[in-house]
Amino acid sequence: MTDLHGQVALVTGASRGIGQAIAIRLGQLGASVAVSYSRDAAGASQTVSSIEAAGSLAIGVRADVSKPAEVETLFQACQARFGGVDIVVANAGVDEPGGVIIDVTEADYDRMYAVNARGAFFTLQQAARSVRDGGSIIYIGSSSTLSPAAGFGLYASSKFAPAVVVRALAQEIGARAVTVNAVIPTATDGAGYFIGAGPDDPIRVMTQHWSPIGSRMGSVNDVADVVEFFVGNLSRWVSGQQLLVSGGAPT
Repeated sequence: MTDLHGQVALVTGASRGIGQAIAIRLGQLGASVAVSYSRDAAGASQTVSSIEAAGSLAIGVRADVSKPAEVETLFQACQARFGGVDIVVANAGVDEPGGVIIDVTEADYDRMYAVNARGAFFTLQQAARSVRDGGSIIYIGSSSTLSPAAGFGLYASSKFAPAVVVRALAQEIGARAVTVNAVIPTATDGAGYFIGAGPDDPIRVMTQHWSPIGSRMGSVNDVADVVEFFVGNLSRWVSGQQLLVSGGAPT
């Protein structure tokens, strides 16, 4: 098992879904964790409680990642409480299809890009400035960027830009032995749209059969498993990469 005792992690969008699972996993591995959230204070509190129950320290910090000043304040809060940061997971995002392109409004575009592109960019930028040498930066992307589908053009394009930043940033700060990678989940049970989707939801029924390994959707813990790999010693020679978490499905 990966040992993160003595390390500090910051996870954005950690009040539910994938971000919550990652934050709890890092805490279970021994890291102190800054749990970032934008609206769901109750969910963030649950994340903090789960991390503390595992024996690690945690704090909840409210921040709207679409506002660079609040991103900076988030990192300052982590620094003030824990003395630095070793792991940053840029997970916060708007998880909605966005609709067909001809119907997208300027307001739709601005809302999606404010969080998914702008927010991720400035989170990754601040991570590069703040993470201690030898640390890890991870961006949580989307498989829609690998094979865009009708109705997902706005969402997929907003998630694609940070994936490019990951590759450039890996080269820019690699001399500090900081790894920068992206995890690319496919449809994930318990995350985003699927938090509220019932068992008979047509998209859920369809995605349950994507993987050749078994008739199930990916889980938030499947994503946390890959994050655990990227923050551990086994991946110290892996940087600037994106790993598709799809159970063998092409996208």
